Amino acid sequence: MSLSDLHDELQCLTNMEAPTGFEEPVLRYVQNALAGVCERVEVDVRGNVYGYQPGSDPNAPRVMITAHADEIGFLVTCLLPGGFLRFTKLGGPTDMVLPGQRVRVLGSTGPLEGVIGVKPGHILSPEAARQVPAVRDMYIDIGADSPEQATAWGVEAGTPVVFVGELTATRNTHRMFGKSVDNRAGVAAVLWAARRLSQQVLPAARAFVIVVEEEVGLRGAEVATKHVQPDVVLAIDTVPSGGTPDLRADDLPWDIGLGPLLKVRESKGLSTHGPLRRLIRSVAEKNKIPLQLIVDTAGITDATSAQQAGGQVAAAVLGLARRYSHSAVEMFDLTDLQAIIDLTCLTTAAITSKSQLMRI
Repeated sequence: MSLSDLHDELQCLTNMEAPTGFEEPVLRYVQNALAGVCERVEVDVRGNVYGYQPGSDPNAPRVMITAHADEIGFLVTCLLPGGFLRFTKLGGPTDMVLPGQRVRVLGSTGPLEGVIGVKPGHILSPEAARQVPAVRDMYIDIGADSPEQATAWGVEAGTPVVFVGELTATRNTHRMFGKSVDNRAGVAAVLWAARRLSQQVLPAARAFVIVVEEEVGLRGAEVATKHVQPDVVLAIDTVPSGGTPDLRADDLPWDIGLGPLLKVRESKGLSTHGPLRRLIRSVAEKNKIPLQLIVDTAGITDATSAQQAGGQVAAAVLGLARRYSHSAVEMFDLTDLQAIIDLTCLTTAAITSKSQLMRI
């Protein structure tokens, strides 16, 4: 795997428009990709995609490697006079970045370019210019001149909307930004891990699972875990990063470019399984992969619902640090993602016995 190949696939994935509940473009892509490297691929009614690789030892743990397909976005709620669109949030886009933001409305007749309107600065008082309107007062302008024209273009209540933000490399070429890095980066990692592990004979059976509806309550992972019934879940996701001037050094004390993140605890969710966490650390140390330990991030991940849904599941999160989370310009370091893929494959190879997972 070269960084160039990884970049190309991630660019393809982030270009897809697949907000929560409308993940089909990503699901179709991963279904085809997993079919080439897995013994069996299936899809459930919720949309979760499963690719299975057998293990050599039927008594070894079953490992589920997972990431979520969906991105944050919006839903049209109604059409206004003049052809403007009211909307609500889908997942958690950051309110402060919305006014003036370019968006794409996924109308039934094809995508429509639009912008979230903003009052002219010339008529705003200094105080008003510093305030962010409530989302219920915002609107999307797609260039229509009437509700009837917007309707003819395929827009109605429930039409999904996404950010516009193509994957863009900086002068530091392995650092880049764009929309839906959360969590198309995780999807790319799962696919690359599946390709690499398909070439190895390992004790543990593997299930590579791309799930839906993470951004609205970790829903797909719960369904998927009950279906697979794994012993181990490795969830690959992105994590809000520190390292910028607007954060204290101890707000989010990890940064992009310093290696994968290993969660010790999520503030409202997962407490990473201790023996699994220690195994991951030992694998990283042995292979000289840098790790950043993190505690109490603002968000929670699919590992939380997976660990509870499965009952007897050891779960951990391997995280990709990203700046400017839940915006159209999430920045990350591609070498971190490459290291996550390496660590995922090496850890999976090191899981040989259920006794490794026992706490006492």
